[in-house]
Amino acid sequence: MIREICVGLVLTLLINIEETLCLNPPQDVRIVRSNLQWKRPADDDDSVLYSLQYKPGHKTGDEWYSVTSHNGTQLRFQITPEFYGAVFRVRAEKGINVSEWQYSDSVNCANANFCVPLLKLSVKPEMVLVTMAHMDESLEKEDGEHVEFNLSYWKVNNGGYLKPESVITKSKNEPIVQPESGQRYCFQVQYLLYEKPYGNVSNPICAIIPETPETIKSRHLLYSIFASFLVTAICGVCILLLFKHHKKAKRLLQPLRLEIPNHYQEFFRSGEFPLQACPSGSSQSLRSYDMITVIECSNLKQKGQEEEQETIIST
Repeated sequence: MIREICVGLVLTLLINIEETLCLNPPQDVRIVRSNLQWKRPADDDDSVLYSLQYKPGHKTGDEWYSVTSHNGTQLRFQITPEFYGAVFRVRAEKGINVSEWQYSDSVNCANANFCVPLLKLSVKPEMVLVTMAHMDESLEKEDGEHVEFNLSYWKVNNGGYLKPESVITKSKNEPIVQPESGQRYCFQVQYLLYEKPYGNVSNPICAIIPETPETIKSRHLLYSIFASFLVTAICGVCILLLFKHHKKAKRLLQPLRLEIPNHYQEFFRSGEFPLQACPSGSSQSLRSYDMITVIECSNLKQKGQEEEQETIIST
């Protein structure tokens, strides 16, 4: 009994699903350049609506996003840069009835006019190797030899930009020879498809060209010569000035004369400086007072001489 009930429910569900998915799906869903387009089935009328969803290229799960800007009878959708790498799916809707989803290929550079080549620089003295690569191989597979790179580069001079030079090439490795050493150069690239610009221009990449060892040695040699010449010139000027003004220089180089006061000069010239007139019996701790002691002893001697003279006179 339970088994019969379950079988009946499953059959009812399948019938409802079949009735719901009774619409024919869109036909020929594909991406043509920058447009996603499809065709309606032959037995559908103009009242059928089409729902559009997409899954970003970096998403790995089964998570889809509705394109709310498209929900009508239109049979195409303009692809913008944010949909690069995404996969679209479309289905028909009419009331409660819907069709199965129809899927497109992923969006690539051949389908969108906004791709830019990848740019890489390898800088060496007197040469820059520019390496260019595709974001994907779709453009090269679809258009083959008609795909070219338009490489532009220019020198940055004192904050300004000189007139850029262009190189059109099919090679992915383009050497730029003989750039000025020590200067800053910028590079950018764009696709050319059938000799016409295709996609966007890449962001500029700038680099300073290193100097060669010969240039560095030459600069150091020039600096040494200039320094030697400068030192020689300074020495020559000094010698010339010394020769012309040697008398003034002689006076300036003489040591300062020590001017001794007159009363000190008379004291030293008189010879009366009896350091040994009065022997000091004091200890070494009293040596700082020897001069005072000498002066007192000399005064006593002078008084004694005066007293002797008076005695002689009185007699």
